[in-house]
Amino acid sequence: MSKSILVLVIFSALLSCTNSSKKTNSSTVDVEPDSVYVPTYAKQFVIKYFQDYKIVEVNDPWDDAAPKHQIVLSSSSEYLKKNIDAIQVPLKRWVAVASTQISYADKIEGAMDALVGMAEPQYVSNPTVVNGLKTGAVRNIGTAFAPDLELLIDIDPNVMMISPFKEDFYGPIRQAGIKLAMNSSYLENTPLGRVEWLVYVAAFFNKEQEAIDEVHNIAQRYNNVKSLTQELTDKPTVVSGKIYQGVWYAAAAQSYNANYYADAGADYIFKDRPGTGSLSYDFETVYNSGAEADYWVLLVNYNGNYSYEALTDEDVRYKDFDAFKNRKVFFSNTSKSLFYEKGLLEPDVVLSDMVKVFHPNLLPNYMPRYYKMMTKE
Repeated sequence: MSKSILVLVIFSALLSCTNSSKKTNSSTVDVEPDSVYVPTYAKQFVIKYFQDYKIVEVNDPWDDAAPKHQIVLSSSSEYLKKNIDAIQVPLKRWVAVASTQISYADKIEGAMDALVGMAEPQYVSNPTVVNGLKTGAVRNIGTAFAPDLELLIDIDPNVMMISPFKEDFYGPIRQAGIKLAMNSSYLENTPLGRVEWLVYVAAFFNKEQEAIDEVHNIAQRYNNVKSLTQELTDKPTVVSGKIYQGVWYAAAAQSYNANYYADAGADYIFKDRPGTGSLSYDFETVYNSGAEADYWVLLVNYNGNYSYEALTDEDVRYKDFDAFKNRKVFFSNTSKSLFYEKGLLEPDVVLSDMVKVFHPNLLPNYMPRYYKMMTKE
């Protein structure tokens, strides 16, 4: 596409967006929904159902008072004719920017068949994406933060699913008329909260009930494992994370990983440090609190065999932790374990991995899948 044609396309899209904004759909304003799906575990979205359409509504993650991100979905041809801002579902063409979005889509009938674009596909192992890149059915749109706008216009997706960040990277894409759907799953601070975003993605393919049933099944398995540890009084202590560019990043008390530790029956050293994200400390602060911890848990992305020797090569001071001395470091090498892809929707397996480490007698015949003890060499 030549630059002059591209400019014309963008201008036309902008004009269309301007005109459509003047034709605000009054039927979606101040109308009581027939029903509302309020998630059991997730906190960031709801789905409102009306006679001919549904509204997927996502909270602004940084400002509770800000307007919610809304996208109108409909399968009604009559409604779509009258409401040009609505998106026809099930989607025929969509673009993903994160491997987690692919994890959800892979569980939904028809979702992967409709995928036409993927950001940073080198980090995705899903066979549909890998094969689609070879055949041209799936296009590499570049990076998640700076996708190829000209290619996106050529692909012409119904929706591009994005992850929200404080800085808006998607202004030019939005201005070009490409509709964006905000997927905030990574901001959920519980394993089951992230799982429930399966229902959000399913809404774009009219498969919500199937997704709700799957979430229920996953939650039941997760809670069955969790129940094994809840009456325990003898809980091992655990330290997490390590130094990165001079800063030790550790899970805050209400964070995703800290919730895993608690549910697995561990006594996390920073359980009194509130927050849903990461804590940033220097080495001495973590050492003072966690030097005598029974276990040390790590998430790493390492090309090779991660070992105590590799850990020492990063920082010799790690050898001073009791968990290092007693060879009680366990980890998931995300470059090999697919923790961020498959583990997302298998939280019961991840939890079982941890229970097997902290309380091996509770799962005597279990073989861990995502986490493993570090080799003693």
